[in-house]
Amino acid sequence: ILPDRTIFVSGGEQNSENATTASLQAEIYHPPANTWSLAAKASVPRMYHSIALLLPDGRVITAGSNPEANTVAGGELRLELYHPPYLFRGPRPIIEHAPQEIHYGDTIEIETPQARHIRWVNLIRQMATTHSWDSNQRLVDVPFEACGSCTVRGSLKFEPAIAPPRWYMLFLTDNQGIPSVAKWVHLTGR
Repeated sequence: ILPDRTIFVSGGEQNSENATTASLQAEIYHPPANTWSLAAKASVPRMYHSIALLLPDGRVITAGSNPEANTVAGGELRLELYHPPYLFRGPRPIIEHAPQEIHYGDTIEIETPQARHIRWVNLIRQMATTHSWDSNQRLVDVPFEACGSCTVRGSLKFEPAIAPPRWYMLFLTDNQGIPSVAKWVHLTGR
């Protein structure tokens, strides 16, 4: 899940553990339009035991795979970085300050010089990948309002079932779909 609310999809193969049938072409899914677009082509096949991990700066790192699964030393050690298109659209919003500890029910203030141009405030839970599957990543909307030209005020009025307690990346995304660099925040009960 990317902070502009698109989904980055990479890796896989047609025949189990067969690099010659691996998909190198990454794609991006656009949920509101229910459409797909092509993304960068990988140079390393990513099959079983691989990951695509969102970084706080908005890039995605791809790693792993086991092209030699039948050997003890099997496993892909090369990494690749994917730069989503939003990184090339213009200046990024800046989070000058955000609280590191946040709690359910809180109203938080986030200082940003782009307060009047922010479209989304969200928390993205980091992945916990196993066997090429991630059931933990999620994007949680934080309802907000601009308070002057340099502050947005977000409301954490959601339940632990929506956003379980843990560390999240806090992103601001502007009206052009360009995200900030994330700030790590720790969501807990009181």
